[in-house]
Amino acid sequence: MKREVIVVGAGPAGGTAAYYLAKAGVDVLLVDKETWPRDKPCGDGLRGPSWPLFREMGVMDDIMKYGTPSMGTLLVSATEKSIGLRSKPHGVISCPRKIVDHLVVQAAIKAGAEFLQNFEALDLVVRRGVVRGVRAVFEGQIIEVESDLVIVADGAHSRLAHQIGFYNEDPDLVFYGARGYFEGIREMTDMIEFFYFDMFAPSGYTWIFPMSKTKGNVGVFITEGALQRSGMVLNDLFDWWRDNTKFGNIRLGEARLLGEIKGWRLPATWAVRENFSHGVMVAGDAGNMIEAAFGGGQDLAMLAGQAAAETAIEALKQKDYSAEALGPYKQKLLERQTPIYNGYNAARKFLFTNTPDLDRFIDRFAEEAASRDLGFDEALGRFLRG
Repeated sequence: MKREVIVVGAGPAGGTAAYYLAKAGVDVLLVDKETWPRDKPCGDGLRGPSWPLFREMGVMDDIMKYGTPSMGTLLVSATEKSIGLRSKPHGVISCPRKIVDHLVVQAAIKAGAEFLQNFEALDLVVRRGVVRGVRAVFEGQIIEVESDLVIVADGAHSRLAHQIGFYNEDPDLVFYGARGYFEGIREMTDMIEFFYFDMFAPSGYTWIFPMSKTKGNVGVFITEGALQRSGMVLNDLFDWWRDNTKFGNIRLGEARLLGEIKGWRLPATWAVRENFSHGVMVAGDAGNMIEAAFGGGQDLAMLAGQAAAETAIEALKQKDYSAEALGPYKQKLLERQTPIYNGYNAARKFLFTNTPDLDRFIDRFAEEAASRDLGFDEALGRFLRG
């Protein structure tokens, strides 16, 4: 049976694309290789650009019910200088991706999308240079499902993005992350916390996203090159932080790990890239849509999913699925994603590449931040202007 659109991958990008397509009355099939709801290793931080989409899907109340709003950002340098930058009403909502992604998929299903799980897409069906569907393993059989368009959103190890050449392997922009949930964390603030070390540079850090007064999502974020230079594996970095730094000892000295530490790959980029061809668009981690300062990609993925859906709806109306017809996808990404990339690119280049830059930033704004609600964006903008 032929479908109008197949969306491969039910994470933030795919789930969002399926929601907006179904809402517009498009025959959309959303597929994922996992059994849902599934866990997704992540910092679990939901930034502001995704909130309007959650509200439109009708899931924001549930996210607030299960999530923990933070009141700002704490930055700690390798010299253990620190600054707390407040946000109004809050900067990030910490909510497990197992919950968030499931809510988005359920919103897509409610809007009319069909969802098949345990559906492993093997490759794209390409005829005369045009993507015409997917070949997959489903219920123990290899099948082909035809479609007018395919939206590839199958994550950081996307075999489909590799197939069509839309994959970035720049070693300076490939990060690795690891996350564990810990109970018994001491002296946590009401902010999301980032701890920077020269060993992790450029831009790497350990983090804590609070889930209660004593429980948090704790993780590490490091480039592939920095990890190799450290001589450690991801799990070792938790113990290193606890045993070799003041803040690490305070936070994790008496904490216990709940479950296990899970790691994943984070292919980042500096800017919007070419992510479409004849009959196909690529969104989310599969299209390297992760910013290179904090490693955030969930909001960028949702914006891409929305943009891909809008582009697909117009292409379906015109019955034109050529690369030229899908060209507006890039323009929509430029409009929605570029402000996010630009802000975080500046943060990486001028704050997080080395300790002296971050220390100068902290020295300049620490007193002001303590006396009023000074936000990160305002402080960074003033710092860059001199």
